[in-house]
Amino acid sequence: MTQRILLRAALATLALTAAAGLSAAPAHAEPSPSAGNVAAAYATVACDSRGVTASDNTLATTLNGKLTKTMRGHMTGYRVSCARMVVKTVRDLGLHSRAAVIAITTVIVESTLQNISEEVDHDSLGLFQQRASWGTRDQRLNPDWATRAFISKMKREYPGDSWMTAPIGQVCQAVQVSAYPDRYQTQASDAQIIVDHLWQPSTPAHDRDSTGYYNPADGTFHLRDTLDEGPSDHAWDTGLETIPGAVVLTGDWNGDGNDSPGYYDPRDGTFHLRNPLDEGPSSYGWDTGLESIPNAVILAGDWNGDGKDSTGYYNPADGTFHLRNTLDEGGSNHAWDTALETIPGAVILIGDWNGDGKDSTGYYNPADGTYHLRDTLDDGGSHHAWGTGLETIPGAVVLTGDWNGDGKDSVGYYNRADGTFHLRNALSDGSSDYAWDTGLETVPGAKVLSGDWNSS
Repeated sequence: MTQRILLRAALATLALTAAAGLSAAPAHAEPSPSAGNVAAAYATVACDSRGVTASDNTLATTLNGKLTKTMRGHMTGYRVSCARMVVKTVRDLGLHSRAAVIAITTVIVESTLQNISEEVDHDSLGLFQQRASWGTRDQRLNPDWATRAFISKMKREYPGDSWMTAPIGQVCQAVQVSAYPDRYQTQASDAQIIVDHLWQPSTPAHDRDSTGYYNPADGTFHLRDTLDEGPSDHAWDTGLETIPGAVVLTGDWNGDGNDSPGYYDPRDGTFHLRNPLDEGPSSYGWDTGLESIPNAVILAGDWNGDGKDSTGYYNPADGTFHLRNTLDEGGSNHAWDTALETIPGAVILIGDWNGDGKDSTGYYNPADGTYHLRDTLDDGGSHHAWGTGLETIPGAVVLTGDWNGDGKDSVGYYNRADGTFHLRNALSDGSSDYAWDTGLETVPGAKVLSGDWNSS
């Protein structure tokens, strides 16, 4: 009993970020197999917000005749929908199907493929029976989030893709830290059968954005393909530090599905954009008269839905937007007036808020922590507006991007004080869907970037 009390006390002191999912604590609370009882009736929530499909029900019948272990005869359309969501997340991460087999093996043992919404085993919840130290209740009951948290720890425990060759049961145990380590390997063969039936392209996925930064002290870019801490996947040096006040931009300039950077030189009003993620001459460069507009806010986005980003600007002196569809000098293709100049410090935001394939504008008000986003390129009321507590974080850097690949951009922020990222999938207030810590606070003046660097 004393050891159990000490364990609980130790777990209570863990100060993990809400989305890290990388705790050394076991996924479940005590040495109890209760949540994995296939015959038990627990309170559950949907795995797919769209519900169980006819295909899920059909596949359940098929699997009941093929599985040989615990789940044989117990597969339902609901359980298939849960497995489907786990497999989809692993596939969207670009990993080998073996990662999905490892995840499904774990879920069979922990919850018998149910998204359990009651705390059967102390504070454990969800498909993976993750403890409160892994994340919030909503996060652990979100199959996409929970699977990503599981995969993140798996990759930490088995760096360099060593999980590809380690025994599946061993990998599951390393992540879950179960009192019953021998139960995982037994279910691996059935997990393989389930994954084999689900591992096919789903509805074409949209690309996911990730983050990175530009260091103005030495002119280097450092970009990472995934929403977590780790070394840069793309890094290179430039001479950009020699251009005072250079405004760094990111966008898909040529429509190849990959974002890349560029810059605007406020001294002479010129744009300089490059397609590959390396040092070299500009792929696109042109001159404007924009240097004559003090404090112009430079923007980049796909204004007309042609799959290519272009540029524009916001004039804080009169609250007007001026956007152009092509990468050259000329008149604005989209221009309109707002009263935004009356909001001191308004942060202009660009994104595809409604998934129509076109970027539009919006703003964040640092005075009260509110977002105001509009779906069309004209003046009018906000289509999406909500309040946050973000105004309490001095110097928070607001970010936009499609974090989950649903075709819609959403928001998040970077906290300069501690180097943490906090990103949310929905256009509403709530906890972060992705959060992680970095050492970026040690890089003074780092310019935080978001984009899809690897077309995935």
